[in-house]
Amino acid sequence: MKSTSTEKIKLNEQMITALRQCVLLQPLETGDFDALVASCHAKQLTENRLLFEQGAPLTDIYLLISGSIKLLRLAPSGDEKVFEIIRPGQTFAEAVLFSGGARYPVSAVTVSPSVLVAIHAASFLKLLNSSNTLCLNLMAKLSQRLHWMVNEVDRLTLHNATFRLVCYLLSHISEDENDRRDVNLSVPKHVIASRLSITPETLSRSLKELSKQGLINLDGPQIDLVDIEKLCQLISL
Repeated sequence: MKSTSTEKIKLNEQMITALRQCVLLQPLETGDFDALVASCHAKQLTENRLLFEQGAPLTDIYLLISGSIKLLRLAPSGDEKVFEIIRPGQTFAEAVLFSGGARYPVSAVTVSPSVLVAIHAASFLKLLNSSNTLCLNLMAKLSQRLHWMVNEVDRLTLHNATFRLVCYLLSHISEDENDRRDVNLSVPKHVIASRLSITPETLSRSLKELSKQGLINLDGPQIDLVDIEKLCQLISL
């Protein structure tokens, strides 16, 4: 992991549009939104760069515009455990702010070259204190997040590697992209393996087995989901 090295860049229209569409900020009135945007700044990071370190003071929450970010902790052995892989359009670190935390509980490292918008935490908290609608919106998002985490614990403790892998692959298909069958593993396999709490060797075997069954096609980091219906059947309880 390389040390923190970010390049601040100017907010553009695409970033502002992404902020406006962000579920956290959708309830904001125009004036409040514009005031918050004025306190935001964008960052551009190369691959394998530290955005923030576990235990560092919480200064910003983030919206990922492009690239990918892994949220992790280091074990005493030095091995990293990946808790989540952030994709474009997702926000992170807001739960810490909402719970009153003053420090980041995990480290954030770029998996690929990434562009983010940093939302000033104190400015966002000020808006939370003045807007019941914004608070309710954030509570709904955190409730969804809690529900996801409960399901995630279930997946990681009660199901085998293939089940976890299929869930991961299917999670990359949006509801409005029913015809899309390709999944690009934009992060290294060892990162995905850590995210799924399996070894890289087990991940490779599971991918090969799904390919042998004719459920997926492998082409480097590109995976074609050949039979989505049967993949869904594999994880149906």
